[in-house]
Amino acid sequence: MQSSFWKLHGKKALIIFAILTVVIAGVIGKVSASPDVEQYLSKVVPEAASFKKLADRASDDLYLFGALDSDGNQIAFVTSGKGLGYAGPMTVVVAWSNDGIILAMDVPQTNDTPAWYGRLAANDYFSQFIGRSYQDPLQLNEDINAVSGATRSSTGVDTGVREGRLILSEQLGNPYPVPPEPINFGLAEVFFIAGILAVFALRMIPSLRKIHVLRYLSLLVGLAVFGIWLSVPLSLVNFIVFPTGFAPSWQSNMLLYLMVFGIIGAALAFGKNLWCFWMCPFSAIQEGLNFIGGGRTRPITRTQLVMRNTRYVILWLIVVLVLVFQSPSLAVFEPWNTIFSLKGVLDQWLLVIATLGVSLFIHDFWCHYLCPVGATMDIILKIRKSTIGLVNKFSGK
Repeated sequence: MQSSFWKLHGKKALIIFAILTVVIAGVIGKVSASPDVEQYLSKVVPEAASFKKLADRASDDLYLFGALDSDGNQIAFVTSGKGLGYAGPMTVVVAWSNDGIILAMDVPQTNDTPAWYGRLAANDYFSQFIGRSYQDPLQLNEDINAVSGATRSSTGVDTGVREGRLILSEQLGNPYPVPPEPINFGLAEVFFIAGILAVFALRMIPSLRKIHVLRYLSLLVGLAVFGIWLSVPLSLVNFIVFPTGFAPSWQSNMLLYLMVFGIIGAALAFGKNLWCFWMCPFSAIQEGLNFIGGGRTRPITRTQLVMRNTRYVILWLIVVLVLVFQSPSLAVFEPWNTIFSLKGVLDQWLLVIATLGVSLFIHDFWCHYLCPVGATMDIILKIRKSTIGLVNKFSGK
């Protein structure tokens, strides 16, 4: 009886279970999220005897404190603002003189991995803010230079400082006018749009679909541009920052929006995955190793096809953990984050070595059996197919 139920309803039961647990995880994460910024204030004003809250916008995680000496005199202002980096929100604490000059700053909370965030300190990024007035623009790439290879981490810190400046300027009776945020559109965005259009043509035009070498050329371009040059392969964290509410501004992160919504939009509109096996730089590396190793193992047998479901389990587990702990950085684990940045801890390098080693013998091992991005795209395509099926069913087609 149980076996019969599982055969008839097992798949639906698993889907319902996955959806319910994700919803519950999201509720737990939002309810338990309670910012406690006061514990970080002494990092930027260690000589202060106490701190007094002067103003806040709790809904925006924005706070202003006065740093007091032992006699109760204010010796500085301290702001705590929030920015969004590569893997989610970061808390940026800034000490300002009583007349609004930046004295010190710290980022006590960040979801960004050391591979990206560590570049800021290594390139003296923070020193650019010291000595600047709250009346200075502090605009990234105009007044403050972003660190190459850590643009989104740079943007998150800059945003946190400017958010704090807003509440400080109001306290000083001279509200700072918020300028329109410039749109960051450059070569990277142009390359991505061109790549999407090229892959779309390769997959949709019958005469081009027969020229198999063009797919390998597309992968090589993806490796060169999105892997080696930009180091921005499509990762699970790129998807997950949107439903968790941690998405950065589209003006400063145009490439992120183009990648995520361009790939999803193409999948929903045309039923084609234009990234995996066509533009993904890690897929290019795996296929190159597979060619060297001579392996021909592909997910063809029933057992191998069942093993592909491992991707969905990994995706579900990571999403639940991210929602419970409200930390998108937990989704930053894929091997390409290490191999293209050339930075990572021991376990990350071991994952890279193991994945690439197995790829010598099993075709696109990571992509077929472990990749959460591939699982995400497959779910999107399945939703599209089911929706079309329901529409056709009710319309009598």
